[in-house]
Amino acid sequence: MTLGTYRTILLAIGDVAVFWASLVITLFLRYGADRFNGNFAIHILPFGVVFAVWILVFYIIGLYEVRIIGKPEQLFKYLTYATLSGGIIAIALFYFVPAFTITPRINLILDIIITFALMLGWRSLFAFAGRSTDKIRVLLVGSSPDIDELARTIEDYPHLGYIIKARCPEVTPHILNLVSEHQVDIVVASKENQTNDTLLQALYEAIHRGIRFVDVSVFYEMILGRIPVSLISKVWFLENIAEAEKLFFEISKRAVDILFALILVIPTTILMPFVAVAIRLNSQGPIFIRQKRIGRMGKSFTLLKYRTMLALSPDGSAETRGAEWSQEGDKRITGIGKILRSTRIDELPQVWNILRGDLSFIGPRPERPEFVENLRKDIPYYDMRHLVRPGLSGWAQINPPYYYASHDDTILKLQYDLYYIKNRDLGLDLSIALKTLMVMLSRQGR
Repeated sequence: MTLGTYRTILLAIGDVAVFWASLVITLFLRYGADRFNGNFAIHILPFGVVFAVWILVFYIIGLYEVRIIGKPEQLFKYLTYATLSGGIIAIALFYFVPAFTITPRINLILDIIITFALMLGWRSLFAFAGRSTDKIRVLLVGSSPDIDELARTIEDYPHLGYIIKARCPEVTPHILNLVSEHQVDIVVASKENQTNDTLLQALYEAIHRGIRFVDVSVFYEMILGRIPVSLISKVWFLENIAEAEKLFFEISKRAVDILFALILVIPTTILMPFVAVAIRLNSQGPIFIRQKRIGRMGKSFTLLKYRTMLALSPDGSAETRGAEWSQEGDKRITGIGKILRSTRIDELPQVWNILRGDLSFIGPRPERPEFVENLRKDIPYYDMRHLVRPGLSGWAQINPPYYYASHDDTILKLQYDLYYIKNRDLGLDLSIALKTLMVMLSRQGR
């Protein structure tokens, strides 16, 4: 378990404590000490359920993510979203679920207000403590854009618990002095430096100090949730991608895909005429767009989605000069198309692709053959993303920038995709599915 995971668990425990403390304060204010015990007893079960839902809301909205935890300006905004969302859900539970035997109007409103105030204080204290407490001291050995990015991330997010005490672009005879001078706890080195006799000798001499030696690709993955393409080799795939071990997971995942696809067929069918009318009223052209995409093991399939761009070609597409990526502020996107894209409604027809087995709900987003042909030439290991069935949403789609529409973006997306392929399980899939809801509701898609 990483330091970041420990901090997240501690944060969640603190959040739960704040929820219960808020309820206790609310009931004391409302009933006083004499009537507190009896009223607290009848509030335990329903509010326990509400608090569990609120933790889930916090997770979906992103209040346990690195880029939000330590940023005060982000904290207030996201905590406001979470409190309002949690409050609305709580009201719905109390007033529409028969099992909830109490309907606490004033108590619930007062509890929400107190919870927000206490949570803001607790979260601010946690962020401050993360910046001010002692950090794990890191010596970074090696030089590359990915290593530079890793160093910047650690500097930008001190609450991760690490601090870069020294950097060595290459191994030198003075490296042991750096380890001693800065009282280094972890030495992070790139693969090519790990067999360097000077480095190994320095670490051997410092072994009694309890220094850890970590591969930079492992540390990068742990901090950023991505696999650094420039820092891995073919050996990495042999060591980390074990498809035979994922057989049970893949069978279970396919069963879940079919079940939820069948459930989604009904709302998809109900929405279809309304979406179709909106598309046709907004612009002339077909309702659906059919595109060739590359799927599992490099096999192509036809992907179905609602048209969101102007129909500029005979086939109804917006492309007059061959396949091209959509760009930010793309003028070809229609008014209704912007809404369909940002809410991911344009992807709903792909439920049929899921039933056919072309797609999964979760997995790397499938790319068009025209792009794949060029990308596999320019980007190392690009075809490895085709080891698994592509998805409606994926690990890349819930991480900034959420949408990838350039060569550099594609390298970033591949790093996320490789992380997913290596670490995929039902827990990670569930996490992606929940956070996809937040991306949809916040309209961060494009």
